[in-house]
Amino acid sequence: MGGEKRKLSEDFYVVVVGGGLAGMATAARLRALGARVTLIEKNSTLGGKVAEHRAMGFRWDIGPSLLTMPDVLADLADALGSIPPPLYQLNTICRYFWPDGHQLDINEDFYQHPEVADFLQYSKGIYELSGEAFLRHPPSEFWRAFTLKNLPKLKHLPKLTTFKTLSEEVRKRFTDPYLIQIFERYATYNGSNPHQTPATFNVIPYVENTFGAWYPDGGIRSIAEWLTTRLEDLGVEIVTDTIVTHYDGTTLQANEGRPWQPDVVICNGEVQTAHERWIRIGEYREERNHLYEGGLSLSGYILLLGVAHKYKHLRHHNIFFSSDYDQEFKELFDTGTFPSDPTIYLNISSCSSPDDAPPGHDNYFILVNAPATEVIDWNLRSPELNRRIIQKLEALGLPGLQDFIVYSHTITPGDLANRDFTTMGALYGTASHGIKPSLFRPPIQSRLSPNLYFCGGSTHPGGGIPLVLLSAKMVAEKIVRQHGKPV
Repeated sequence: MGGEKRKLSEDFYVVVVGGGLAGMATAARLRALGARVTLIEKNSTLGGKVAEHRAMGFRWDIGPSLLTMPDVLADLADALGSIPPPLYQLNTICRYFWPDGHQLDINEDFYQHPEVADFLQYSKGIYELSGEAFLRHPPSEFWRAFTLKNLPKLKHLPKLTTFKTLSEEVRKRFTDPYLIQIFERYATYNGSNPHQTPATFNVIPYVENTFGAWYPDGGIRSIAEWLTTRLEDLGVEIVTDTIVTHYDGTTLQANEGRPWQPDVVICNGEVQTAHERWIRIGEYREERNHLYEGGLSLSGYILLLGVAHKYKHLRHHNIFFSSDYDQEFKELFDTGTFPSDPTIYLNISSCSSPDDAPPGHDNYFILVNAPATEVIDWNLRSPELNRRIIQKLEALGLPGLQDFIVYSHTITPGDLANRDFTTMGALYGTASHGIKPSLFRPPIQSRLSPNLYFCGGSTHPGGGIPLVLLSAKMVAEKIVRQHGKPV
């Protein structure tokens, strides 16, 4: 953790509320550093959004579907004295399809395209300046990244201080409409609108290209299973099927009636929802309202299909674009409606892990961006939406798909809200619309109490497996600096 080595003692008691990847990683790190740790999870298994669904010989990951920045996972494993699930790199990150028949692969050849290569040089500058400061430190400690050796990187400062949106910068640098659509899509990686997201987020394609797209042996779910085993080995107390109901800064209570009196509490869950449901410290209502100022990120509408056919032209990751991307974002963010012509993400993990489907079959994880809203009755709309999604896929190169479906299961934004205790199913808390909501997400240490911390996708530095694991590391580092003793 840099500088003087410090450890915690068994007398220092930590309770982590929420067993998503960030909560698991934080609990494991703090236990490895000597603290006594309890992890409370409302569901029956750990992993949070890194969940899976099994039926009829099929297996689907129903959360994140790829891993970038594998060094972050390796760093966690090293801190825990363990070996993570083996990873392999995808040669084709994604195959894109357009309504006019155009098709394009994201691979080594793609990155040699002159406009793409120039764009990566531009986004490399963003990473060189912001990568260490933003990804390795909370905003209040950005100064730790600016050492003498990093001073030359300040030449890239204008790329971070620009008031341009991601879309404006993309359209300035590309003439090819297909490339514009691909690079605008990166805003949706954190559930945001490219027309409102700061240009700083153009760093994402550089990260994806530089560190690659990886897939764990056994699926993304294997990461959660590995961490569960490590928590048990380390001696973390795991309490499942338990909902925290109250925390006043001293005592934590849950629906089973058992009280805990930890030295610190760490919330791994949507920060806003926690203030609504169980944080009862000081001006928690005002803090909750303040946290909502950025507006909500997108939710997702998920359709799982077991398909008794293999379309040879499909890859592990596929995108079927809408014909009018601007209109799609207007519907999602301006009117809060399900897109009339949605972009469809299709993940077929059985392309890489044949055991995820019976022989001759494929497992389709279909995700469509959806607004986080309570206005839509998802259960009522599901049959129609499923029909539209399948018909669009059939029209864009998957003829006869409906006849090949042997299993179907729908997961709506309402289902996600209930499973994860998120606001209307928002996947990433608040959207990254504007400089303040983007760079200054809810802090990892509460403004209401020095004993309350946050980790996960709704706090700094954001959503996605590597970022939530980095938030866990930041929280553990901060706690051990404040409460640990030199060794």
